[in-house]
Amino acid sequence: MRKAVAYLRVSSEEQNLQRQREDIAEFATSKNLKLVRVFEDTVSGSKTDAEQREGFIQLEKYLEDNKDITDILVLEISRLGRKNRDILNVVEKYAEQGICIHFKDLGISTLEPNGSRSIASEMLISLFGIMVANESRLLSSRIKSGKLSSAKKNKAFGGKIIGFKKGKDGTPIIDNDEAPIIKKIFELCASGLGMRSISAMIETEFDRKLHMSTLGGIIRNPFHKGERVYMDLTLEVEPIVSKELWQKANDSMNSRSKFGTKTKVHTNVVEGRIKCHCGNPMYQRVIESGRLNLYICKDPKCKNSINRPWLFRMVKKVVERHAKKQKDEQYKKDIDLQITSLEAQIQLNNREEKKLTERKSKAMDLYMDGDFSKEEWETKRSEIEGRYQIIKADNSKLKEYIELLRNDRKSEIKHFSDDLEEFKIEIKDVVNYVEVDKNSVIINVFGRWSYDLEKPNPSKLGWESKKPESERYKNEELPLRFPIEDDDIDMMVDDYLKEKSK
Repeated sequence: MRKAVAYLRVSSEEQNLQRQREDIAEFATSKNLKLVRVFEDTVSGSKTDAEQREGFIQLEKYLEDNKDITDILVLEISRLGRKNRDILNVVEKYAEQGICIHFKDLGISTLEPNGSRSIASEMLISLFGIMVANESRLLSSRIKSGKLSSAKKNKAFGGKIIGFKKGKDGTPIIDNDEAPIIKKIFELCASGLGMRSISAMIETEFDRKLHMSTLGGIIRNPFHKGERVYMDLTLEVEPIVSKELWQKANDSMNSRSKFGTKTKVHTNVVEGRIKCHCGNPMYQRVIESGRLNLYICKDPKCKNSINRPWLFRMVKKVVERHAKKQKDEQYKKDIDLQITSLEAQIQLNNREEKKLTERKSKAMDLYMDGDFSKEEWETKRSEIEGRYQIIKADNSKLKEYIELLRNDRKSEIKHFSDDLEEFKIEIKDVVNYVEVDKNSVIINVFGRWSYDLEKPNPSKLGWESKKPESERYKNEELPLRFPIEDDDIDMMVDDYLKEKSK
């Protein structure tokens, strides 16, 4: 009598495996085969290939070790897998080895009694395999369609967005316990604080520890401004923060990342906003070895140019003068916020120091009670003392920086950075355009007011540049052709701020 093995698979624990065992035994008897072993799997055929199932792998190994097995018994063709490729691969593999697979549901076998392939069975198996694969695709399509349908109703929400929780109807709703944390995170980021400072302030105020990468994910997620992105859909949800605050926080993150890796380039502070009186744009030309540092008209026939360093100094003087009143209060607020964030870090360090003291005390008690050896106590003490020193050094640096900030707040405010990359970003919403004429330069701010400057004498600039750096451009004034009084500037800025606040 020929020997056979059987393969059974059920999709879940609830299905009756015992019933299948009885059916497969009867099937072996009807084929006049001796059933020597049954291999079983309890998995989803749509999720794994046959070669990935533990029971099927055991069957393959058994057949390799027992060459006297000539037949495999299967109750249904779908038990081998739900994809046409999987089924045909198994049939082809064992047909080449001369092992016949019998399918009870179809009443066919893959090989004839003489060992040749059964053409009819191959046609039926292929056709049925296609049908099974199609059913699997339809099932997958229905699942996706169901999720999409739920998403359109703002359901299918996993409840894993910080600041939101799943409502009784499955839709996302604001978590009132976490929403204040989210708002604070966006406000701090929009104010220009980095992730470490934000993390410290959130932990101090809310006793919630959030990793810097988690904070970045929160700030980048449009969910918090009321936009839930699901597949190709953008669905409206109740926002925790305004779109304006969300954008400001993201712009702040983007600007900080730009400063993270700087390369040696000649920054074009007024890029895209400088033009010649002839109407053509101007480009910068810098050749350090040749002492060439100019903005030149794009039209070679025009030959109009302006000294680049002088223009940068004038732009800075203009924005310093015009934006002073607007920037003073904001600068003080920024310093106060930095001081608060540093003090929060000191508080966290003090908390850790307190915990270390408690740990040291417990370790000492264990040593005194004989539960710690002397070596264990010395190791623990050394570890704690080392951490003490790190905290002490960190607090010392933080306090030193706080003192510098407080002194800075008392001194004359420096509104704009000397770093050209930072300065370029700072003035992007202040300087509207620069126009260079033959004898003058116009710097327009906020698209409203123009500073008309006399063009500098190149010889005088050359003579000035030869002085020691500390002596250069002392008492350099804005060469206004039509003076603007400070009172007029105050009135212009007040009017601008009133309109902006409307």
